[in-house]
Parts: sequence; structure tokens; C-alpha cells
Amino acid sequence: MKQYYFLVVLTIFSIQNSSAQNEGSAFTLTGMGVSTPFATDYQALGINPANLDLLPRYEDKMVTMGLAEFGFSFYSEVLTKPELKQNLFQEDIKDFNKEQQKAYAIEFANSDNAMDFDIMTFGLSIRTNKLGTFAFSSRDRVNFYSKFGQQVSDIMWLGYQADYFDSLVVDLGNGNLDTIPNTDDIDQATLDKVQQGITSLQNAQNLSQILQGTKLGFSWFREFNLGWGKKLLSTENLEVHGGLGVKFIVGQGMLELNAENGQATAFSALSPVFQVEYGSIAEENPSAYDSTAGNLKPVGYGYGIDLGGTIVYKENFLFNVALNDIGKITWDGNLYKLKDVAITNFKSPGLESVDILSQLDALNGGDGLLEWQGETKRVTSLPSTIRIGAGYDNRKSIRVGADVIMPMSEELGNIQNAAISVGGEFSPMPWVHLQAGFTQGGNYGMKIPVGVYFTIGAGTYEIGIASRDFVTFFRDNDPTISMTTGFLRFRF
Repeated sequence: MKQYYFLVVLTIFSIQNSSAQNEGSAFTLTGMGVSTPFATDYQALGINPANLDLLPRYEDKMVTMGLAEFGFSFYSEVLTKPELKQNLFQEDIKDFNKEQQKAYAIEFANSDNAMDFDIMTFGLSIRTNKLGTFAFSSRDRVNFYSKFGQQVSDIMWLGYQADYFDSLVVDLGNGNLDTIPNTDDIDQATLDKVQQGITSLQNAQNLSQILQGTKLGFSWFREFNLGWGKKLLSTENLEVHGGLGVKFIVGQGMLELNAENGQATAFSALSPVFQVEYGSIAEENPSAYDSTAGNLKPVGYGYGIDLGGTIVYKENFLFNVALNDIGKITWDGNLYKLKDVAITNFKSPGLESVDILSQLDALNGGDGLLEWQGETKRVTSLPSTIRIGAGYDNRKSIRVGADVIMPMSEELGNIQNAAISVGGEFSPMPWVHLQAGFTQGGNYGMKIPVGVYFTIGAGTYEIGIASRDFVTFFRDNDPTISMTTGFLRFRF
């Protein structure tokens, strides 16, 4: 399955996750790290729809349109920057020996890893004089988060050599097998002949026990978002704006696993593009797709609502609150849930590289650790968040602000803790915009976003690029490799 996870990543880039990103794919906001006060036009969808009808900098432009704005982030508490790059581009991922496997088994336990991809394929907003501003966007969000417990990390990295397995089955040749104790002093020649690790039934543990301390969430949503915002109240010094966003969601993939307090729950719904081999259990699953299903046949459908409010004081001071992703999605295609069986054997030799996609394969591949059983339907809540923002914009050369994003649900696809950001933008010339900020929390560590974008033709055309972590360019540890860019944004 490994190669098909990577295929999905490539697909997202080619058509160009995110609940864990402050601004999604809005490249004009990424460099600040602050978006709730300043997102406007179609870029406000999914952030704060109340900002749709704010008076824009370019007052004579009534329509804003954008194509192919995309952003991605890739973060690990364990991997170095070169190793993250190897994961991202699938190049030169080196193999490890047993001692290195043991080291990574320890390091990956209880460590955060996250990937987010967000691409807006099309966005449009139309401002009217009396009815407010209407906007539409279509985009894809891909999000991944993992934190492995110690025992499952040992088994994934060390395979049948993990301490959990007390014996090894060795192929002696000519169809003869032998069983030997699993010890640390087995020579490599013998290890090369090992077929699997086994443990006695009396010592075997169920998956719910082995997985303790593990959280894993993967999702791929395709969203179609329609929003409306309008000025509701206006006095000499004060404006009040409200906004509503309604989104239709197509689910292309979901994999969730959560094991804590002695319990474990997991379910999987993946489109045929992932080409996961479920074997004979698919024949008994009423939600399984047959071989004629298209690669991108959805496995779920849902809806979501965004609500926002913005106060503008003396034209320059903004105060905002928004509730996003209030809704549900129903999964009813290729749906499986965890089968909590006792694990008595394992055939994998363990992970031999830092490839995160291999880790997913070690859990959910053909020889993976997880055991599944078919399920008909499951309804999950969207990863809803609340956003609070404040900012100052002199509407000429300076804007500064702060953002707080907090999870409203415990969905694994949601951010794991609150994200706090401060940042600003300075425009030394009307067509040059320089940005910098500071962000802490979410699914990532501390970040220093930076960015630059250019406005050409009195606001007619914008192009720019930004990174969510400038510091990553100068250090190898605790890195966040990221980029957000856009070059087809127009106003008229």
C-alpha cells in the first residue's frame, strides 16, 4: 500500500491538510501566520466568512478569482530535515541495521509526526453593493498525524525481532522449519532465514493492548464551499459583519486509530486508489467496492457549516470570532473497523528506513499489524475549530495581528492542541508585501513563518510564495518543511 499513499500525495500536487494549518492554501496570509482578521474574498472561506464583505483595499474591484493555490507542511519531532526531504520526494531513503532500528523504535514512540496538504483548485468572490458578498471555492485537504505507543513502535521497527515475540521460526531448507528462542545474540545468517516471530497464546496480547498510547489519523476531503458575508450594522466608528459558509464534502479516505485507557478503536475507509488488499474479509463486507469501481470513487459524503462575526472599529481595528467545520460525514464505502484479536505471530522483519509511508504500510498493508472486519456505515463529526482573531490594518503599508485556533472536538483529524500566532505585514511599496510571524501549537512545534507577494496593476494580479517555518532553513532537527504559493489570483 505504501506506493499508493505516495500516489495520493502526487495526485494532490498535480490537481492542486487543512485543519492543522492556520490559513490553508491562502498564500497572501501564510507569511504572517495570522489569517482570521485579514482573510478576505474567497480566501475567507473556511477561515472567517464574516470577512467576505469587508471593504477591500482595492475598492474598485468587485470580483476576485483564484486558481491553483496550494500549500503543504511536513513536520516530525524525530526526523531530521534531510530525512523529511527524503520522505517528501521519496529519494535516497537509506536502510538501517538492527541497532538503528532499536534506536528509532524508542525515538518514534510518543513523538509527533504530521503532514498537511491543501489545494484550492478554484475560488471566486463577487461583491455587491446591497446584498453583501458571495463566494465559492473548491479544494482538497489531506491531513496526517501520528503518535505511536512504545510497544507498537517496537513491533513496527523491529518486526519479529521485537521482545513481544519469544520465538522465531527459521527455514532450514528443503521444507524443514525450526523454532528457536528470540534473543539478542542471534547471528545475521540465522536472522536471514527467519520466517516469522511467534509468541505463546498464554502470553499473547490483543491489539487493544499492543496499541496503547497510539494515535493515528489520516483523511482526504474534497470540499465545495459556498459562502456569504454582509455588513449588518454600521455607525460612525463601528461596523458589525456576519457570515455563513456551507460546504459539501466528498470523502476520499479516512484512517483513524486511537488506543488509550485500555481500549482501542479504529476504522478505515479508503478509495480504490489506495489499492489496499483486504483479502477474504472483503467478500463478507457489505460496503466493499468491487474491482470495477473507479480509483477515485468516494467512500463518504458529508456537510459542514462555518459561522463568523467581525467587528471593525474606526476602520482600522478588527476583532473576529469564527466557528468552522460544524457538521458530519457518513462513511459507507470500503469501510472496516478494528478486529481486536490476539497477536501470536508476525512475518515482517521490521522497518528499515525512516519512510513514514512505510510505517502506514506496516500497520495497514497486506502483512500489517492491524486486523479488520467489515462494517456497513459509520458517521463521524468534522474536525471543528473555533478561531479568535484581532488585528490592526492602516490600509496602506502595515497590518499586524494575532490568532488563536482551538479544537472543538476530539476527532483525530483535528489539531491536537490550540495554535497561537502573531504576525504582520509591511509594504514598503504598494506592490511589494513582506510578511513574518510566530506560531506555536496545533500539530506542530514552534514556527517562524515568512512570505512575500507582489500586487501588480493596482490590485489586478497577485503572485507570491511563503514558508510556514523560516527557521527550518537553518537547522536540521525538529523541522517543518513547508511551502504555500499562488500565481493565478486576479481582481477586476
